Amino acid sequence: MGHPPLEFSDCYSDSPDFRETLKCYELELERTSKFLKELIKDGNNVINAIKGYSLAVQKLSQTLNVFQFDFIGDSLTDDEINIAQSFQEFAGLLQEAEHDRMMLVQNASDLLIKPLEKFRKEQIGLTKEKRKKFEKEGERYYSQLDKHLNLSAKKKESQLQEADEILCKERVTFYESSVEYVYQIHQVQDRKKFDVVEPVLAFLHSVLTLNNLTVEMTQDFMPYKQELQLSLQNASGLPWQQLSVDVTAPATNRSDWRCHL
Repeated sequence: MGHPPLEFSDCYSDSPDFRETLKCYELELERTSKFLKELIKDGNNVINAIKGYSLAVQKLSQTLNVFQFDFIGDSLTDDEINIAQSFQEFAGLLQEAEHDRMMLVQNASDLLIKPLEKFRKEQIGLTKEKRKKFEKEGERYYSQLDKHLNLSAKKKESQLQEADEILCKERVTFYESSVEYVYQIHQVQDRKKFDVVEPVLAFLHSVLTLNNLTVEMTQDFMPYKQELQLSLQNASGLPWQQLSVDVTAPATNRSDWRCHL
């Protein structure tokens, strides 16, 4: 959504149109500030959820890793050895996936939260300070202008000259505060294009990179998965048609074994 241009030359006139344009930018600033608060809150919720999920998966991998199968007899077949070691293989796969996920969690705050908080506190916060100064100096100037307009013509020349000097000083101070405020509005409008978009882009890239890694891990896991399924088939004595999972089906069609890490 576009706004009318905010020109430095309009600071001196302080016209109603200038004030109306300022109001448009102030409303946009408030909207951006609220958006960033919500984005930071949601981002923290996502990071905490990922962390909680990762810790739960790590606990699962620890449980799998310590379990030992018992078999009848003194010697084990290759299939039984394969089955006996399966939980340790599962645990190793989960630990590898969660190691990468925890790296994402550890970097997520630096990638997403801290830059957004910095922009909101420093840039938007500074703009609000400039606005307060602008409004304060405006009140002082217009109060002085009102007094000046109501001066009696019977005042001495020296008193009138002093009043002119005071008004001129207040006018300059107000004009300077107006220019500073407009400059800061331009700054925050320009910087938010980068300081807000870039952190979200970096976080999204890290999430998609992690997803890509899990896809690669799934592909690497498929040969072992098929080997283990054959061992389960041999150990069960059942043909593959009676197993719950079809070991001959393409991996992309077996959603029940797809690795959602």
